[in-house]
Amino acid sequence: MSPQTRAAQVGAKLKLSWRVGITQWEHDDAFEMLLELLGKRRRIVDEAALFDSITHHLYIPLDKYAGMMNVASRRMEALRSAGIGSVGINVLCTIGHINEGWSYMPPLPFQPMVGHDGSVSRSCACPNTVAFRAYIRSKYEIVAKARPDFIWVDDDIRMHHHGVAWGCFCSTCLATFARSAGRAYNREELLEAFNDPAQGRLRELWVEQNIAALESLLAEIRDVIVSVDGKIEIGLMTAGPGWTTYSGQALDRWFAALGATKARPGGGFYSDDAPREMLVKVHECGRQRASLPPFVTEIQYELENFPYQRLKKSATALVDECSLALAHGMNGIAFNVMGTPTYADDFAHWMEAVLAARSLWEKWLEIVGRLSTSGLWPAWTPGLVARRKVRPNENWLSWSDQHNINQSMVLAEIGIPLASDRCRNPVVLCGRIAEALSDDEVRSFLASGVLMDSTALGVLEERGLAHLAGVKIAKRLDNGVMERFTDDTLNGSAAGKLRDARIEFWGDATGMGDVLEPSCAGVRVLTVIEDYFARPVGPGMTAFENELGGRVVVMGYAPWIFLHSAAKRLQLQNVADWIGRDALPVRVEEPVSLVPVARVAEDRKRAGVMLLNAGMDEIAEATISIRIRAQEIFQLAVGKRVRVLEHKYSYSGVVIRLRDIEPWGLRIILVGD
Repeated sequence: MSPQTRAAQVGAKLKLSWRVGITQWEHDDAFEMLLELLGKRRRIVDEAALFDSITHHLYIPLDKYAGMMNVASRRMEALRSAGIGSVGINVLCTIGHINEGWSYMPPLPFQPMVGHDGSVSRSCACPNTVAFRAYIRSKYEIVAKARPDFIWVDDDIRMHHHGVAWGCFCSTCLATFARSAGRAYNREELLEAFNDPAQGRLRELWVEQNIAALESLLAEIRDVIVSVDGKIEIGLMTAGPGWTTYSGQALDRWFAALGATKARPGGGFYSDDAPREMLVKVHECGRQRASLPPFVTEIQYELENFPYQRLKKSATALVDECSLALAHGMNGIAFNVMGTPTYADDFAHWMEAVLAARSLWEKWLEIVGRLSTSGLWPAWTPGLVARRKVRPNENWLSWSDQHNINQSMVLAEIGIPLASDRCRNPVVLCGRIAEALSDDEVRSFLASGVLMDSTALGVLEERGLAHLAGVKIAKRLDNGVMERFTDDTLNGSAAGKLRDARIEFWGDATGMGDVLEPSCAGVRVLTVIEDYFARPVGPGMTAFENELGGRVVVMGYAPWIFLHSAAKRLQLQNVADWIGRDALPVRVEEPVSLVPVARVAEDRKRAGVMLLNAGMDEIAEATISIRIRAQEIFQLAVGKRVRVLEHKYSYSGVVIRLRDIEPWGLRIILVGD
């Protein structure tokens, strides 16, 4: 199934859902306030999801839980009577999230999660014991009998970060693993084996055990729900692969096992403290959306303000974040902002902002909801943790920035569109991610267009594929160097300019000062590494067209930090256009903080481009090239009328000029006949 066919199956109708904390509905006075709050804003309330617990501690005695669900059942009927068409239960804990409230909550009456280091969770369970499965079946049966329209299974369906870092290493899990591994290991022996470079198969078997454990758990949950009422819709919230793929990220298997048609891709962005972090989260959710099986048609983005502090997230950030999420392919928003009953003022300003933005979001989905994202695709794979190499004296379960799939998100900040769909997009290859990819996958990248760092080049060297990049690593420097732009045409007016990222200031600078050496004829040198006294050391960035017809650019100097100068931005925009053969969907000419997300039809006759001013300055004027030749171009903005834009034709599409974009302001450009 092509990505375009997959996108066509996603419904384009917007759904706005509100996740309601238990303290908002459990008691009559709080619930009356909730009814009033939602009733006054019915235009933006398509759905309400009632959290079933206030604590992330898993175990609640079933008799007490049944009493809570009796109340929830009455509340759902009241919400339906108030005109809310879809009302259900969000089961907060299936396995448990973190150690929380353990000093007064009932202790787990079954096996807790055990970490790789022998630590034992106080609040989260191993999902593989008979006693746990019996409890969970009873719990979901109680939920289903409360007559919800839907049930959400939350994002604790994972095997990592449950009060212990990596699980589960209990006796049950070790015994299960012994059967697949062909021998028994105790925990210490297993960790030693995982860190053995030669034990790649063992590491893959462990991640497969994680996948299968969650798959069988979800299948049991589905069977229980269906046995009570087969009409209840089921949804699953997932955790982003940028966090880790230790649990396997097997969305196709998990959604099939659960029978879930609703998805809520997850990630963390809770406040305005570092507002550009929203770019990472929306892309992270876009990755998950692109990995969903085709029968999942409702995909809600979770807007979080946990733990629900009025002044931690502005209405502007809320609208920007939700808009970008829709740009990356979601077709709904789940607002997680209503944790505890307090002043209506804590919620009203967010809800008014949503009311103002709804028509804009609906128009976006109506026009581009079935198009794929377009731009550079940062490569990743669900098998990253399972298949990555382990080098001598390296810990498999330790964090490594060389396996960080979010490194290249900085490209969005300088105006280069990033795609969450693979499709035919040029590829960004970071760090050691290629270790988890097959030779055929890597060759397919190198036969098209690739922007990579020198650490990725090192992986290619190990696999005999570096000749397709045209260069090899000559030597590795970790201090006292900078780069100067050559007069190559890809540098344009940046020729001769200097970039100094002060690589030694930011920790380990391995891979930040790699000197490259051409290994083939035709290599273009884009920058030269110099020391601080302007003495050249050797090539720092190269471009090469290989025997497969692919265009490959290698960056050896500070590839993912401090790319925000006018010169580096210009160079990287030219490079992105070159590897994409001028097919990148959008280009912002001026060095301004305008972040684009683009959705483009396969025939390139229609497109939608969302542009966010991710900076504190007003953008007085910006020239935008959109690589679509079209007769009509429209501009949309929150609270403003649709405008028809004047445009000029270029060799690759159309050119428009935008004016007066306020700080953190949003513009949507719709292009098509």
